[in-house]
Amino acid sequence: MPIPAQIGRYIIKSELGRGGMATVYLAFDPSFNREVAVKVLPREMLHDPQFRARFEREIKMAAGLEHPSIIPVYDVGEDEGQPYFVMRLMTGGSLSDLISQGRIDLEETARIVSKVAQGLTYAHKKHVIHRDLKPDNILFDDNGDPFISDFGVARLAESSGSLTGSGVIGTPAYMSPEQAQGLELDSRSDIYGLGVIVYQMLSGRQPYSADTPMGVVIKHVTEPVPEILNMAPNLPLEVDQLIKRAMAKDRNKRYETAVDLAKAMNMVAFGNEGNFTSVTNAGIRTGLQKALPAAQASRGKVGLIAGAAVVLVLAVGVFLLRNQLFAPTVEPTLSSPPTATPTEVPSTSTSVSTPTPVPAATETLVSFAPACAAGALIATPAVKETNKDCVSKKPYTLISIPEGATFTPLDEALICNEERTADGKTIISCTGQMLYSYNLKVCLPPVMDSADAGKCEQGSTFDSANRCCFPTPPDGAGCAIFKADIGACQ
Repeated sequence: MPIPAQIGRYIIKSELGRGGMATVYLAFDPSFNREVAVKVLPREMLHDPQFRARFEREIKMAAGLEHPSIIPVYDVGEDEGQPYFVMRLMTGGSLSDLISQGRIDLEETARIVSKVAQGLTYAHKKHVIHRDLKPDNILFDDNGDPFISDFGVARLAESSGSLTGSGVIGTPAYMSPEQAQGLELDSRSDIYGLGVIVYQMLSGRQPYSADTPMGVVIKHVTEPVPEILNMAPNLPLEVDQLIKRAMAKDRNKRYETAVDLAKAMNMVAFGNEGNFTSVTNAGIRTGLQKALPAAQASRGKVGLIAGAAVVLVLAVGVFLLRNQLFAPTVEPTLSSPPTATPTEVPSTSTSVSTPTPVPAATETLVSFAPACAAGALIATPAVKETNKDCVSKKPYTLISIPEGATFTPLDEALICNEERTADGKTIISCTGQMLYSYNLKVCLPPVMDSADAGKCEQGSTFDSANRCCFPTPPDGAGCAIFKADIGACQ
Protein backbone atom coordinates (compact mmCIF):
# COMPACT_ATOMS: atom_id res chain seq x y z
CA MET A 1 0.00 0.00 0.00
CA PRO A 2 1.24 3.52 -0.75
CA ILE A 3 2.55 5.55 2.15
CA PRO A 4 0.22 8.44 2.99
CA ALA A 5 1.60 11.94 2.55
CA GLN A 6 0.11 13.22 5.78
CA ILE A 7 -1.81 12.01 8.83
CA GLY A 8 -3.41 14.81 10.80
CA ARG A 9 -0.82 17.58 10.97
CA TYR A 10 2.02 15.08 10.72
CA ILE A 11 3.98 14.86 7.45
CA ILE A 12 4.84 11.23 6.73
CA LYS A 13 8.46 10.57 5.70
CA SER A 14 8.75 6.76 5.66
CA GLU A 15 7.44 3.54 7.11
CA LEU A 16 9.20 2.29 10.24
CA GLY A 17 7.40 -0.99 10.69
CA ARG A 18 4.23 -2.96 10.07
CA GLY A 19 2.61 -5.51 12.36
CA GLY A 20 -0.54 -7.58 12.50
CA MET A 21 -2.83 -4.73 13.43
CA ALA A 22 -0.90 -1.45 13.08
CA THR A 23 1.63 0.42 10.98
CA VAL A 24 4.23 2.84 12.38
CA TYR A 25 5.49 5.77 10.30
CA LEU A 26 8.36 8.18 10.71
CA ALA A 27 6.77 11.62 10.55
CA PHE A 28 7.60 15.29 11.00
CA ASP A 29 5.65 17.46 13.43
CA PRO A 30 5.68 21.05 12.07
CA SER A 31 4.18 22.46 15.26
CA PHE A 32 7.19 21.45 17.35
CA ASN A 33 9.76 21.05 14.56
CA ARG A 34 10.61 17.48 15.51
CA GLU A 35 10.44 13.96 14.16
CA VAL A 36 7.95 11.57 15.75
CA ALA A 37 6.56 8.07 15.35
CA VAL A 38 2.92 7.82 14.24
CA LYS A 39 1.08 4.55 14.83
CA VAL A 40 -2.11 3.99 12.84
CA LEU A 41 -4.72 1.32 12.37
CA PRO A 42 -4.60 0.31 8.67
CA ARG A 43 -7.62 1.39 6.67
CA GLU A 44 -8.39 -2.18 5.63
CA MET A 45 -9.13 -2.92 9.30
CA LEU A 46 -11.39 0.06 9.90
CA HIS A 47 -14.47 -1.97 8.99
CA ASP A 48 -13.86 -4.33 11.90
CA PRO A 49 -15.13 -2.71 15.11
CA GLN A 50 -13.30 -5.27 17.24
CA PHE A 51 -9.87 -4.43 15.81
CA ARG A 52 -10.68 -0.77 16.20
CA ALA A 53 -11.70 -1.30 19.82
CA ARG A 54 -8.45 -3.05 20.56
CA PHE A 55 -6.39 -0.32 18.90
CA GLU A 56 -8.23 2.36 20.83
CA ARG A 57 -7.63 0.39 24.01
CA GLU A 58 -3.88 0.46 23.29
CA ILE A 59 -4.08 4.23 22.77
CA LYS A 60 -5.73 4.74 26.16
CA MET A 61 -3.37 2.29 27.84
CA ALA A 62 -0.22 3.93 26.45
CA ALA A 63 -1.45 7.49 27.00
CA GLY A 64 -2.25 6.70 30.63
CA LEU A 65 1.28 5.49 31.46
CA GLU A 66 3.65 8.37 32.17
CA HIS A 67 7.06 7.18 33.29
CA PRO A 68 10.67 7.94 32.29
CA SER A 69 11.13 4.33 31.19
CA ILE A 70 7.95 4.07 29.09
CA ILE A 71 7.77 5.64 25.62
CA PRO A 72 5.66 8.80 25.98
CA VAL A 73 2.57 9.49 23.89
CA TYR A 74 2.51 13.04 22.48
CA ASP A 75 -0.82 13.15 20.72
CA VAL A 76 -3.95 11.15 19.90
CA GLY A 77 -6.27 11.79 16.97
CA GLU A 78 -8.30 10.56 14.04
CA ASP A 79 -7.75 11.35 10.37
CA GLU A 80 -10.71 10.70 8.06
CA GLY A 81 -11.96 8.00 10.40
CA GLN A 82 -8.51 6.46 10.84
CA PRO A 83 -7.36 6.48 14.51
CA TYR A 84 -3.72 7.18 15.30
CA PHE A 85 -1.45 8.17 18.12
CA VAL A 86 1.90 9.92 18.13
CA MET A 87 4.88 8.77 20.18
CA ARG A 88 8.40 9.91 20.85
CA LEU A 89 10.74 8.70 18.12
CA MET A 90 13.31 6.25 19.47
CA THR A 91 16.47 6.42 17.37
CA GLY A 92 18.78 4.15 19.36
CA GLY A 93 17.49 0.82 18.08
CA SER A 94 16.06 -2.03 20.11
CA LEU A 95 17.44 -4.38 22.73
CA SER A 96 17.05 -7.10 20.12
CA ASP A 97 19.50 -5.19 17.88
CA LEU A 98 21.95 -4.92 20.79
CA ILE A 99 21.75 -8.63 21.61
CA SER A 100 22.40 -9.50 17.95
CA GLN A 101 25.84 -7.91 18.31
CA GLY A 102 26.86 -10.39 21.01
CA ARG A 103 26.53 -11.03 24.72
CA ILE A 104 26.00 -8.00 26.94
CA ASP A 105 28.23 -7.72 30.00
CA LEU A 106 26.84 -8.05 33.51
CA GLU A 107 27.14 -4.36 34.45
CA GLU A 108 25.40 -3.09 31.31
CA THR A 109 22.71 -5.74 31.69
CA ALA A 110 22.09 -4.57 35.26
CA ARG A 111 21.87 -0.93 34.12
CA ILE A 112 19.31 -1.70 31.41
CA VAL A 113 17.28 -4.01 33.67
CA SER A 114 17.17 -1.37 36.42
CA LYS A 115 15.52 1.18 34.15
CA VAL A 116 13.15 -1.31 32.52
CA ALA A 117 12.16 -2.70 35.92
CA GLN A 118 11.16 0.74 37.19
CA GLY A 119 8.86 1.32 34.21
CA LEU A 120 7.43 -2.16 34.50
CA THR A 121 6.79 -1.77 38.23
CA TYR A 122 5.06 1.56 37.58
CA ALA A 123 2.76 -0.11 35.01
CA HIS A 124 2.01 -2.90 37.47
CA LYS A 125 1.04 -0.33 40.10
CA LYS A 126 -1.45 0.94 37.53
CA HIS A 127 -2.74 -2.65 37.26
CA VAL A 128 -1.40 -2.95 33.69
CA ILE A 129 0.22 -6.25 32.69
CA HIS A 130 2.32 -5.94 29.53
CA ARG A 131 2.03 -9.65 28.48
CA ASP A 132 4.50 -9.31 25.59
CA LEU A 133 7.74 -8.09 27.16
CA LYS A 134 10.64 -8.98 24.85
CA PRO A 135 13.82 -7.37 23.42
CA ASP A 136 11.93 -6.04 20.37
CA ASN A 137 9.71 -4.03 22.72
CA ILE A 138 12.56 -2.37 24.59
CA LEU A 139 13.82 0.62 22.58
CA PHE A 140 16.69 3.04 23.19
CA ASP A 141 16.99 6.80 22.77
CA ASP A 142 20.08 8.67 21.61
CA ASN A 143 21.58 8.48 25.10
CA GLY A 144 21.25 4.69 25.28
CA ASP A 145 18.45 4.79 27.84
CA PRO A 146 15.87 1.98 27.47
CA PHE A 147 12.11 2.50 27.16
CA ILE A 148 9.29 -0.04 27.20
CA SER A 149 7.08 0.05 24.12
CA ASP A 150 4.11 -1.70 22.55
CA PHE A 151 1.35 -2.17 25.07
CA GLY A 152 -0.79 -3.53 22.23
CA VAL A 153 -1.50 -6.82 24.02
CA ALA A 154 -1.39 -5.42 27.55
CA ARG A 155 -4.49 -5.61 29.67
CA LEU A 156 -5.84 -4.14 32.86
CA ALA A 157 -5.94 -6.71 35.64
CA GLU A 158 -9.52 -5.71 36.43
CA SER A 159 -10.74 -6.16 32.85
CA SER A 160 -13.85 -8.33 32.79
CA GLY A 161 -13.54 -9.29 29.15
CA SER A 162 -10.95 -9.81 26.47
CA LEU A 163 -10.45 -8.15 23.14
CA THR A 164 -7.77 -10.60 22.20
CA GLY A 165 -9.77 -13.70 21.45
CA SER A 166 -9.71 -17.02 23.20
CA GLY A 167 -6.15 -17.89 22.28
CA VAL A 168 -3.09 -17.31 24.43
CA ILE A 169 -1.47 -13.90 23.95
CA GLY A 170 2.28 -13.34 23.96
CA THR A 171 5.47 -14.35 22.19
CA PRO A 172 6.38 -18.04 22.71
CA ALA A 173 10.06 -17.40 23.54
CA TYR A 174 9.17 -15.11 26.49
CA MET A 175 5.88 -16.55 27.68
CA SER A 176 5.36 -17.51 31.32
CA PRO A 177 4.03 -21.02 32.09
CA GLU A 178 0.74 -19.66 33.39
CA GLN A 179 0.36 -17.49 30.29
CA ALA A 180 0.97 -20.50 28.06
CA GLN A 181 -1.75 -22.40 29.90
CA GLY A 182 -4.31 -19.62 29.66
CA LEU A 183 -4.42 -19.02 33.40
CA GLU A 184 -5.23 -15.70 35.03
CA LEU A 185 -2.16 -13.46 35.06
CA ASP A 186 -0.64 -11.00 37.47
CA SER A 187 2.52 -8.89 37.44
CA ARG A 188 4.75 -11.93 38.01
CA SER A 189 4.10 -13.09 34.44
CA ASP A 190 5.99 -10.01 33.20
CA ILE A 191 8.75 -10.75 35.73
CA TYR A 192 9.15 -14.18 34.13
CA GLY A 193 9.52 -12.49 30.74
CA LEU A 194 12.12 -10.11 32.17
CA GLY A 195 14.01 -13.12 33.52
CA VAL A 196 14.07 -14.64 30.02
CA ILE A 197 15.42 -11.34 28.67
CA VAL A 198 18.19 -11.31 31.31
CA TYR A 199 19.15 -14.86 30.29
CA GLN A 200 19.31 -13.84 26.63
CA MET A 201 21.29 -10.65 27.29
CA LEU A 202 23.97 -12.48 29.28
CA SER A 203 24.17 -15.66 27.18
CA GLY A 204 23.38 -14.35 23.71
CA ARG A 205 20.58 -16.86 23.17
CA GLN A 206 17.08 -17.68 24.38
CA PRO A 207 16.76 -20.33 27.11
CA TYR A 208 14.49 -22.65 25.08
CA SER A 209 14.47 -23.60 21.42
CA ALA A 210 12.36 -26.03 19.38
CA ASP A 211 11.41 -26.74 15.79
CA THR A 212 8.03 -25.07 16.19
CA PRO A 213 6.62 -22.19 18.28
CA MET A 214 4.35 -24.72 19.97
CA GLY A 215 7.39 -26.71 21.05
CA VAL A 216 8.93 -23.62 22.68
CA VAL A 217 5.70 -22.96 24.60
CA ILE A 218 5.62 -26.53 25.91
CA LYS A 219 9.23 -26.24 27.13
CA HIS A 220 8.39 -23.11 29.10
CA VAL A 221 5.72 -25.12 30.90
CA THR A 222 7.53 -28.41 31.44
CA GLU A 223 11.32 -28.10 31.25
CA PRO A 224 13.61 -26.78 34.01
CA VAL A 225 15.39 -23.47 33.54
CA PRO A 226 18.67 -24.12 31.69
CA GLU A 227 21.94 -23.50 33.51
CA ILE A 228 23.23 -20.19 32.16
CA LEU A 229 26.71 -21.05 33.43
CA ASN A 230 26.90 -23.73 30.74
CA MET A 231 26.61 -20.93 28.17
CA ALA A 232 28.60 -18.26 30.04
CA PRO A 233 30.83 -19.98 32.62
CA ASN A 234 32.52 -16.72 33.64
CA LEU A 235 29.34 -15.35 35.22
CA PRO A 236 28.97 -15.45 39.01
CA LEU A 237 26.96 -18.33 40.45
CA GLU A 238 24.47 -15.79 41.82
CA VAL A 239 23.38 -14.95 38.27
CA ASP A 240 22.19 -18.50 37.70
CA GLN A 241 20.27 -18.42 40.98
CA LEU A 242 18.76 -15.04 40.08
CA ILE A 243 17.51 -16.22 36.69
CA LYS A 244 16.08 -19.44 38.10
CA ARG A 245 14.12 -17.45 40.66
CA ALA A 246 12.83 -14.97 38.07
CA MET A 247 11.82 -17.86 35.77
CA ALA A 248 10.43 -20.20 38.43
CA LYS A 249 7.57 -22.33 37.08
CA ASP A 250 5.65 -21.57 40.28
CA ARG A 251 5.01 -17.82 40.21
CA ASN A 252 4.86 -17.77 44.02
CA LYS A 253 8.59 -18.50 43.99
CA ARG A 254 9.48 -15.56 41.71
CA TYR A 255 10.46 -12.06 42.72
CA GLU A 256 7.50 -10.07 43.98
CA THR A 257 8.28 -7.09 41.74
CA ALA A 258 10.47 -6.25 38.77
CA VAL A 259 12.40 -3.84 41.00
CA ASP A 260 13.24 -6.72 43.36
CA LEU A 261 14.78 -8.51 40.38
CA ALA A 262 16.71 -5.36 39.43
CA LYS A 263 18.02 -4.97 42.97
CA ALA A 264 19.31 -8.54 42.91
CA MET A 265 21.02 -7.83 39.56
CA ASN A 266 22.71 -4.74 40.99
CA MET A 267 23.94 -6.66 44.03
CA VAL A 268 25.67 -9.17 41.78
CA ALA A 269 27.02 -6.57 39.35
CA PHE A 270 27.93 -3.67 41.67
CA GLY A 271 27.71 -4.94 45.24
CA ASN A 272 24.73 -2.72 46.13
CA GLU A 273 21.02 -2.62 45.31
CA GLY A 274 21.11 0.74 43.56
CA ASN A 275 18.83 3.75 43.98
CA PHE A 276 15.14 3.04 43.51
CA THR A 277 13.72 5.74 45.74
CA SER A 278 11.42 6.96 42.95
CA VAL A 279 9.65 3.60 42.79
CA THR A 280 7.43 2.26 45.56
CA ASN A 281 6.93 -1.48 45.51
CA ALA A 282 4.24 -1.77 48.15
CA GLY A 283 0.80 -2.82 47.08
CA ILE A 284 1.55 -3.73 43.47
CA ARG A 285 0.33 -7.30 43.55
CA THR A 286 -2.14 -6.52 46.32
CA GLY A 287 -3.89 -4.09 44.01
CA LEU A 288 -3.87 -6.68 41.26
CA GLN A 289 -5.31 -9.33 43.53
CA LYS A 290 -8.20 -7.03 44.44
CA ALA A 291 -8.95 -6.70 40.77
CA LEU A 292 -8.71 -10.40 39.94
CA PRO A 293 -12.11 -11.73 41.13
CA ALA A 294 -14.01 -9.91 38.39
CA ALA A 295 -11.59 -11.25 35.81
CA GLN A 296 -11.75 -14.74 37.26
CA ALA A 297 -15.53 -14.66 37.11
CA SER A 298 -15.30 -14.11 33.39
CA ARG A 299 -12.77 -16.85 32.59
CA GLY A 300 -13.94 -19.16 29.89
CA LYS A 301 -15.89 -16.50 27.99
CA VAL A 302 -15.13 -16.37 24.32
CA GLY A 303 -13.20 -13.21 23.43
CA LEU A 304 -14.72 -10.67 21.13
CA ILE A 305 -12.08 -11.12 18.45
CA ALA A 306 -9.26 -13.46 17.46
CA GLY A 307 -6.51 -10.99 18.41
CA ALA A 308 -4.11 -13.84 19.01
CA ALA A 309 -3.70 -14.18 15.25
CA VAL A 310 -2.74 -10.58 14.59
CA VAL A 311 -0.18 -9.88 17.27
CA LEU A 312 3.39 -10.99 16.88
CA VAL A 313 2.52 -14.37 18.38
CA LEU A 314 0.07 -16.76 19.32
CA ALA A 315 0.67 -19.92 20.92
CA VAL A 316 -1.73 -22.35 22.25
CA GLY A 317 -5.40 -21.99 23.21
CA VAL A 318 -6.70 -21.38 26.68
CA PHE A 319 -6.94 -25.07 27.45
CA LEU A 320 -3.60 -26.07 25.96
CA LEU A 321 -1.39 -27.96 28.41
CA ARG A 322 -3.90 -27.31 31.20
CA ASN A 323 -6.97 -29.38 30.34
CA GLN A 324 -6.33 -31.23 27.13
CA LEU A 325 -2.62 -31.65 26.43
CA PHE A 326 -2.42 -35.08 27.99
CA ALA A 327 -6.11 -35.84 28.41
CA PRO A 328 -7.13 -39.50 28.58
CA THR A 329 -7.88 -40.91 25.19
CA VAL A 330 -10.86 -42.99 24.20
CA GLU A 331 -10.71 -46.76 24.08
CA PRO A 332 -8.98 -47.97 20.91
CA THR A 333 -11.02 -49.29 18.03
CA LEU A 334 -10.22 -52.77 16.81
CA SER A 335 -9.97 -54.65 13.54
CA SER A 336 -9.86 -58.38 12.92
CA PRO A 337 -6.93 -60.14 11.18
CA PRO A 338 -7.14 -63.44 9.34
CA THR A 339 -6.90 -66.47 11.61
CA ALA A 340 -3.83 -68.67 11.60
CA THR A 341 -3.41 -72.42 11.87
CA PRO A 342 -0.89 -73.62 14.46
CA THR A 343 2.05 -75.43 12.94
CA GLU A 344 4.61 -77.74 14.44
CA VAL A 345 8.10 -78.03 13.00
CA PRO A 346 10.53 -80.87 13.93
CA SER A 347 13.71 -79.74 15.62
CA THR A 348 17.07 -80.91 14.35
CA SER A 349 18.28 -84.16 15.87
CA THR A 350 21.68 -84.53 17.43
CA SER A 351 23.64 -87.63 18.57
CA VAL A 352 26.31 -87.72 21.25
CA SER A 353 29.23 -90.21 21.01
CA THR A 354 30.67 -91.67 24.17
CA PRO A 355 33.23 -94.42 24.81
CA THR A 356 30.32 -96.77 25.41
CA PRO A 357 27.97 -96.84 22.44
CA VAL A 358 24.49 -95.63 23.19
CA PRO A 359 21.43 -95.29 21.02
CA ALA A 360 21.13 -92.06 19.03
CA ALA A 361 18.93 -89.35 20.56
CA THR A 362 15.40 -89.43 19.40
CA GLU A 363 13.94 -86.49 17.42
CA THR A 364 11.88 -84.01 19.44
CA LEU A 365 9.32 -81.48 18.25
CA VAL A 366 9.43 -77.77 19.27
CA SER A 367 6.04 -76.09 19.06
CA PHE A 368 5.51 -72.43 18.13
CA ALA A 369 3.06 -70.37 20.13
CA PRO A 370 -0.57 -71.17 19.38
CA ALA A 371 -2.45 -69.30 16.71
CA CYS A 372 -4.69 -66.51 17.85
CA ALA A 373 -8.31 -67.55 18.04
CA ALA A 374 -10.70 -66.62 15.29
CA GLY A 375 -11.90 -63.07 15.77
CA ALA A 376 -8.75 -61.97 17.61
CA LEU A 377 -8.37 -58.22 17.42
CA ILE A 378 -5.54 -55.92 16.40
CA ALA A 379 -5.77 -52.65 18.26
CA THR A 380 -5.69 -49.42 16.31
CA PRO A 381 -4.28 -46.29 17.94
CA ALA A 382 -6.47 -43.85 19.85
CA VAL A 383 -6.11 -40.44 18.21
CA LYS A 384 -7.53 -37.27 19.71
CA GLU A 385 -7.40 -33.58 18.86
CA THR A 386 -6.45 -31.54 21.94
CA ASN A 387 -6.54 -27.96 20.73
CA LYS A 388 -6.63 -25.51 17.82
CA ASP A 389 -4.82 -22.19 17.79
CA CYS A 390 -2.90 -19.64 15.72
CA VAL A 391 0.82 -18.89 15.87
CA SER A 392 1.96 -15.82 13.95
CA LYS A 393 -1.18 -16.05 11.78
CA LYS A 394 -0.46 -19.72 11.07
CA PRO A 395 -3.18 -22.20 12.09
CA TYR A 396 -2.27 -25.28 14.13
CA THR A 397 -4.13 -28.26 15.49
CA LEU A 398 -2.60 -30.32 18.31
CA ILE A 399 -3.22 -34.07 18.23
CA SER A 400 -2.55 -36.72 20.88
CA ILE A 401 -1.43 -40.19 19.72
CA PRO A 402 -0.06 -43.17 21.72
CA GLU A 403 3.64 -43.16 22.49
CA GLY A 404 5.43 -45.26 19.89
CA ALA A 405 2.79 -44.71 17.21
CA THR A 406 3.87 -43.48 13.79
CA PHE A 407 2.12 -40.68 11.92
CA THR A 408 2.09 -39.97 8.20
CA PRO A 409 0.25 -37.07 6.51
CA LEU A 410 -1.63 -38.43 3.49
CA ASP A 411 -1.85 -34.96 1.95
CA GLU A 412 1.28 -33.09 0.90
CA ALA A 413 -0.05 -29.79 2.20
CA LEU A 414 -0.36 -31.13 5.76
CA ILE A 415 2.80 -30.64 7.82
CA CYS A 416 3.08 -32.35 11.21
CA ASN A 417 5.83 -32.30 13.86
CA GLU A 418 6.31 -34.18 17.10
CA GLU A 419 6.26 -31.76 20.05
CA ARG A 420 6.44 -33.81 23.25
CA THR A 421 6.09 -37.33 24.65
CA ALA A 422 5.00 -38.00 28.23
CA ASP A 423 2.73 -40.31 30.20
CA GLY A 424 2.40 -42.75 27.31
CA LYS A 425 1.20 -40.11 24.82
CA THR A 426 2.88 -38.09 22.09
CA ILE A 427 1.63 -34.64 21.14
CA ILE A 428 2.05 -33.61 17.52
CA SER A 429 1.22 -30.27 15.91
CA CYS A 430 -0.10 -30.08 12.37
CA THR A 431 -0.60 -27.11 10.09
CA GLY A 432 -1.89 -26.54 6.59
CA GLN A 433 -4.19 -24.31 4.62
CA MET A 434 -6.86 -22.64 6.72
CA LEU A 435 -10.30 -24.26 6.81
CA TYR A 436 -9.05 -27.41 5.05
CA SER A 437 -9.41 -31.01 6.22
CA TYR A 438 -6.56 -33.46 5.75
CA ASN A 439 -6.07 -37.17 6.33
CA LEU A 440 -3.45 -38.25 8.86
CA LYS A 441 -2.45 -41.92 9.07
CA VAL A 442 -1.51 -43.09 12.56
CA CYS A 443 -0.23 -46.65 13.06
CA LEU A 444 0.54 -48.57 16.25
CA PRO A 445 2.94 -51.52 15.74
CA PRO A 446 1.95 -54.75 17.49
CA VAL A 447 3.43 -55.03 20.97
CA MET A 448 6.16 -57.67 21.11
CA ASP A 449 8.80 -58.14 23.77
CA SER A 450 12.31 -59.04 22.58
CA ALA A 451 12.06 -62.26 24.59
CA ASP A 452 9.13 -63.29 22.41
CA ALA A 453 11.09 -63.19 19.16
CA GLY A 454 11.01 -66.49 17.28
CA LYS A 455 7.82 -67.74 18.87
CA CYS A 456 5.94 -67.67 15.58
CA GLU A 457 6.65 -69.23 12.24
CA GLN A 458 7.75 -67.09 9.35
CA GLY A 459 4.94 -64.89 8.08
CA SER A 460 3.36 -64.56 11.53
CA THR A 461 3.71 -62.03 14.35
CA PHE A 462 3.57 -62.75 18.06
CA ASP A 463 0.97 -60.81 20.06
CA SER A 464 2.50 -60.40 23.52
CA ALA A 465 -0.77 -59.20 24.98
CA ASN A 466 -2.72 -62.31 23.99
CA ARG A 467 0.27 -64.73 23.88
CA CYS A 468 -0.56 -66.03 20.43
CA CYS A 469 0.52 -65.78 16.79
CA PHE A 470 -1.38 -64.10 13.99
CA PRO A 471 -0.43 -63.73 10.34
CA THR A 472 1.57 -60.57 9.70
CA PRO A 473 -1.21 -58.06 9.06
CA PRO A 474 -1.57 -56.41 5.70
CA ASP A 475 -0.63 -52.77 5.29
CA GLY A 476 -3.23 -50.68 7.07
CA ALA A 477 -3.98 -53.10 9.89
CA GLY A 478 -3.38 -51.46 13.25
CA CYS A 479 -3.66 -48.04 11.64
CA ALA A 480 -6.23 -45.28 11.96
CA ILE A 481 -7.04 -42.54 9.48
CA PHE A 482 -7.67 -39.32 11.41
CA LYS A 483 -9.22 -36.25 9.82
CA ALA A 484 -7.18 -33.22 10.81
CA ASP A 485 -9.32 -30.11 10.45
CA ILE A 486 -7.29 -26.90 10.18
CA GLY A 487 -8.95 -23.85 11.67
CA ALA A 488 -8.88 -20.22 10.57
CA CYS A 489 -6.73 -17.31 11.68
CA GLN A 490 -8.03 -13.78 11.30
